[in-house]
Amino acid sequence: MARPFSRIARAGLSRAVCLGLTAALGAAAIGCGGDGDLTTLADGLPRPMEGVYFDFGAAEDDDALRVLVGFDVRDRQGLVQRIDRMYDPESAEFRDYMSPDDWNAQYAPAAEDVEEVASWLEEQGFSVDRKASNRLILQVSGTVGTFNTAFTTELRSMGRENHTGGSMVYSYGLVKGAALRVPQQIAERMLAVVTADEPADTTPLQNEGDDVVTEAPPDDAASHTLTELAGAYNLTELHAAGHKGAGEKLGIFVGATFLFRDLQSFWTSMGVTRAAPEVVNLGEDPSIRYLETTIDVEWAGGLAPEADLTVYQGADARNTSLIYAFNEMIARGEVSVVSNSFARREDAEPAPVREQYNMAAMQAAAMGITVVVASGNSAETDTPSSSAYVTAIGGTVLSLDENGQRLGEVAWDRSGSGPSLSMRRPSWQEGVVPDSTGMRAVVDVALNASPDHPYIVYYLSEWSKVGGTSLATPAFAGMITCLNSERRARGLPPVGLLNPLLYRDAKVQAAFRDMTEGATPFFSAGPGWDYPTGWGSPDIAKLAAAIP
Repeated sequence: MARPFSRIARAGLSRAVCLGLTAALGAAAIGCGGDGDLTTLADGLPRPMEGVYFDFGAAEDDDALRVLVGFDVRDRQGLVQRIDRMYDPESAEFRDYMSPDDWNAQYAPAAEDVEEVASWLEEQGFSVDRKASNRLILQVSGTVGTFNTAFTTELRSMGRENHTGGSMVYSYGLVKGAALRVPQQIAERMLAVVTADEPADTTPLQNEGDDVVTEAPPDDAASHTLTELAGAYNLTELHAAGHKGAGEKLGIFVGATFLFRDLQSFWTSMGVTRAAPEVVNLGEDPSIRYLETTIDVEWAGGLAPEADLTVYQGADARNTSLIYAFNEMIARGEVSVVSNSFARREDAEPAPVREQYNMAAMQAAAMGITVVVASGNSAETDTPSSSAYVTAIGGTVLSLDENGQRLGEVAWDRSGSGPSLSMRRPSWQEGVVPDSTGMRAVVDVALNASPDHPYIVYYLSEWSKVGGTSLATPAFAGMITCLNSERRARGLPPVGLLNPLLYRDAKVQAAFRDMTEGATPFFSAGPGWDYPTGWGSPDIAKLAAAIP
């Protein structure tokens, strides 16, 4: 199981235990000492980090900000054990998934605790803007001055380097060694201050403009179309049998929006007829359209053309928007598969940020939702793919001939992979992953991600070619949605969390093509499970037959 981000340290906790919590969290543990009636509170705010976070000095008191306050699940150990039984074919509780109401009744934070913290925040001058359906998060707004007074600290103006080459992203952080302090009775009821960010940009987007275009994509033998990828991973067998996602609901998690005409131009040009997605804004309306959002929707929706497609949009790609939207999307329990291609360096995200994603993923597993997450393109571990309760999608290099037939497939050298820096090894990886680090091993499976054999996409009225695990992930999500529709036709429930069976069932493992060649700078592919590719790339029809 993933290592618990320990809940509240109640009054009377010994100094020795507090020190142990502090060491385990990599942040100040809640309730550990304090002056008067104030106690130190864990936080997910960044500190200066070379090449990632830059300190531009003290933030102005009248600057506006958004803040996420996080809470812990109740009975974490009981939840872990419940999930284990849900995915054990020998258990009487096998695939006995929970509803959102059931989960809230048994594992959500106590409503009175959340309300007490919300009232205290309002007394300090914050506005409580959003309360997550599962009570794990409050989103509040105010000013830097309000924050500094409430939490007895001094916020810094921080810039985060954009690894994609875009503009620097600004938020608020702390100097190294700084901490937040609150009254003991408040600290006992919350887990952490998870984020402090600038307000979302609410500039309205321009109208769509232009018409849907139907034209053949560029003729490039090295790049892949929907048809070619479906053939390479034997999704075509399910499609031929009529299983194209009908009756299933597929969710795409994004931090920007898209042009509907780009989607329909892509699908129509690829010979796909499907309905436009439903859009759910889980925060302020996005003010930017982005390539990653577009390709996620195009490929997931194109490979599962009969599924109901819902795009859950955060306002932007800052942590406040992403964490709240990811959690709320899952808490609503409206879909059976979620695709998330967002990934950030695990070593650059504080423990409360990583754990907030992990708790949402745990709820998804308990409700029978498959969450597939890109492992990233850095050859190292990222968040949130390091959670044991998501299926981490690594990268391969897939070569096809001019007729779309497989020539070969090897590990991609940038496949985000390795031992997690923060999440403990889950029970289903025990005795399987060939090392003794004791940490969650990433990745679980892999699909083509190489920019040398890219995916065709249509963005801002132009054809493009793109690689990365951000393509492999929505592709796999679309495939699993079709697999679920095949199960539905047989009267079976959705597969939910794939990982336990991936590591325990030889028939399931045999549905993946083992990658034995290729390497990242840190790990090589080899027989059986390996870091860069996990169990390998899927034969989806064979996987559908293998999963009980």
